[in-house]
Amino acid sequence: MKTLISLALLLAFIALGQGSEAQVIQGSSTVKKIKVGKAPVVTRTVKSMPDLVIKDEVFADLSNNNMIDGGESAYINFKIQNLGSGPAKNVMVNVGLKNNAVRGLNFTKKVEVGNISPGETKDVTINVNGGMDIQNAIAEFRIEVLEEQGFDAYPLEMKIETQPFQPPNLVVADAIFSTESGGRLKLNNPIQLKILLQNIGKGDAKDVNLSFVFPNPDCVVLGEADKFSLGLLKPGETKEMDFIFTATRRYKESTIPVDIKITESLGKYAHDSTVRVKIDQDLVAQNNVVINAIAGTTVAVTKASLSSEVDKNIPEDSRKDANKFALIIGNEEYSKYQPGLNTEMNVAFARNDASVFRDYTVKTLGFPEGNVFFLQDATTGEMSQKLDLISKLASKTGSNAELLFYYAGHGLPDENTHIPYLIPVDVSGTNLYQAVKLSDIYKKLSETGAKKISVFLDACFTGGGRGSGLLAARSVKVKPTEETLDGNIVVFAATSGEQSALPYAKEKHGIFTYFLLKKIQETQGNLTYKDLTDYVIKNVSLESLKVNQKEQDPAVNISTDVSGTWQFWKLK
Repeated sequence: MKTLISLALLLAFIALGQGSEAQVIQGSSTVKKIKVGKAPVVTRTVKSMPDLVIKDEVFADLSNNNMIDGGESAYINFKIQNLGSGPAKNVMVNVGLKNNAVRGLNFTKKVEVGNISPGETKDVTINVNGGMDIQNAIAEFRIEVLEEQGFDAYPLEMKIETQPFQPPNLVVADAIFSTESGGRLKLNNPIQLKILLQNIGKGDAKDVNLSFVFPNPDCVVLGEADKFSLGLLKPGETKEMDFIFTATRRYKESTIPVDIKITESLGKYAHDSTVRVKIDQDLVAQNNVVINAIAGTTVAVTKASLSSEVDKNIPEDSRKDANKFALIIGNEEYSKYQPGLNTEMNVAFARNDASVFRDYTVKTLGFPEGNVFFLQDATTGEMSQKLDLISKLASKTGSNAELLFYYAGHGLPDENTHIPYLIPVDVSGTNLYQAVKLSDIYKKLSETGAKKISVFLDACFTGGGRGSGLLAARSVKVKPTEETLDGNIVVFAATSGEQSALPYAKEKHGIFTYFLLKKIQETQGNLTYKDLTDYVIKNVSLESLKVNQKEQDPAVNISTDVSGTWQFWKLK
């Protein structure tokens, strides 16, 4: 009987699925009658989400020295883009300092951005002002973009140097009287006064104005103006002004004084002068007037010049591929960000390595300048934020994307696990948990689905245990574990095994980066990855023994996904 009831129930459920009328019979009586339609189809709707990124950040200051000076106004500007498919609601920007010890610094703390639709970009400006009491320091800004539902952007970190107020010092450097044809000065004849105004101070002089004033009413202005608005005078800068006047025959004195009044925005760093000329004094002709600035008082500014051959004559190709994205990092000045480290712990030439590599990436390899993100002396937050940004951009681009990651700086392994890390400038060998794990970088890049991912590492990962700190020559002593790669990724590393990544002092580069750039320069970027590998390994290995008396053998690590094809990839 139980078997018959079970069979009846099964037939009933089949009938239900077919949308028919079903009866369940027990013996000769009807137990239940159900009339149904087809079983409903359950559909699930996934809510569209926003995806906020910060990009195109710029710092600008009035003096254009890329620092926040005492008494100076500046600003940080960036864009917030919604790469997601859903709207971002009530977006708010919070700005703070990681190091609150920077005194005399005022800036916008909050900005209400509002809603950001999918695909929309909004511009944000943070005003920054340096107080008159500001000191030499590094202001580490942390900018958070918060969204009402929790879909925040990855924070942006920026390091900006500050320096104390540098006063200007405005003086009349020289003054010469002349007449049209020379000869003695005569009443009722035009007289030219040429002066040279100079800023002999260390700071900018702003809103500079100058005027000529006669103490005696019997002197008359003949030229177009006796007042001059000169704007900004930088340290050492000069301005020439011509002032034409005469003394009428009513003039009774033996000399003619001219007062020169000078003002600037702060009201206390300009020095008025009075110059005099004698009646009947022999004067030079106007076309013979030559005056010079005060000797030895200008501020000398020497522009750094690098002599390496690879820094010059960089091949240029106007073709750009919008699907290419790059992140380039040069970490050199570790001692500036970590009290207790001396300058020997810095990575010689790492900033120059990254800077010149960026130039080749844009000029030679076809990366649009707006798709190349460049960091010097980067903190953990800055490295993570930019890595997140290029990964999202590549993911949105899809399988046509190409990614390039370049790093010059310190690398260290965990002393116990031997897992290798890239070391931001604000991280020491004793707190690797704050560093950037190399495997996380590979994973994040590979997950984008980009068709080609190239990684160049001018660093080594062989040691510097917790008690050793960072070492000067990019050298360490613990052999790191070799990373297993997934996706379309190839890694060019400066070293093998327990070797050190060494500098090439005469070329002001890491020796690995120098030969990498040299081959790109010689071929204009038209070469395969196999050609590049063979050249770099051969030349670095030989030259390192010659100039550093140490072995350095570059290595290539590839994903199994591209093991049969990577050699034929083209660099551009």
